[in-house]
Amino acid sequence: MPDINEEYYGPRIDIYNREAYDDLSRGKWYQEGRMPGQSILKRNWGFYGPPWVSMEYGFLEHVIRVFRVDDLPESMSCFNPHHLEQVILRDLYFRYGPPKLDMDPRAAPIKWQKKNINGTDWLYCEAHPKCSEQELRENPFREAVFHSQLYAPLDDQYFINVYFSALGYAPAKYSIAAMDHLITETYSTLQLELSPAMQQRKADVAQQCPNSHFSETRSPEPWIYHKVREGDYRIGEDSLEVVERGSPPPSFTP
Repeated sequence: MPDINEEYYGPRIDIYNREAYDDLSRGKWYQEGRMPGQSILKRNWGFYGPPWVSMEYGFLEHVIRVFRVDDLPESMSCFNPHHLEQVILRDLYFRYGPPKLDMDPRAAPIKWQKKNINGTDWLYCEAHPKCSEQELRENPFREAVFHSQLYAPLDDQYFINVYFSALGYAPAKYSIAAMDHLITETYSTLQLELSPAMQQRKADVAQQCPNSHFSETRSPEPWIYHKVREGDYRIGEDSLEVVERGSPPPSFTP
């Protein structure tokens, strides 16, 4: 399983430098409520089988990004678990929900749980393709295609996301076991330490809302996906055009 590619963005990242974040103000990336991010690390692994087979059997992508929540109300904070949960659900909506016009429907969140990693609480969840039993029989590797996410707050309007995307192989149970092992080995090394000012801010929020906590479990969101048609490039349309909108992004509730 050698590394096949890596992008590293330097030892210091200024999360308050707005110019470093995605420009979501125009073009196909504009979607009201979407949160801009900046990358810290990107890495890809290839999974190999017998030594006489030179091609990879599967791939695992790993990305770490910081996101900014511009429209989070002033009375809310990512240090409040109940508020961060709402931020996470919005992030999942834009990653896997109705705005993803060119992607098969996904079920998310799955395996929702809090994880303490080296003294820091993270929220973990997964996203899986929605597949019927017939689809799995016809394409058994689809069960081995999944995404894993970890979330933790950095400031009132900022959070860090640790993301894994697994493109596996059949038999799925062996692919899932191999990729889960590498995912766990990787995120178990995470070391996140807040500055003294942010530690104090986190403590202040906890004191203000002592009973706030993540939901212990969550079912997949009941998204209704947009209905689309093929676009006409001759008149400036995108490749897919929405003809009927589905679920809107979730709102924030203090």
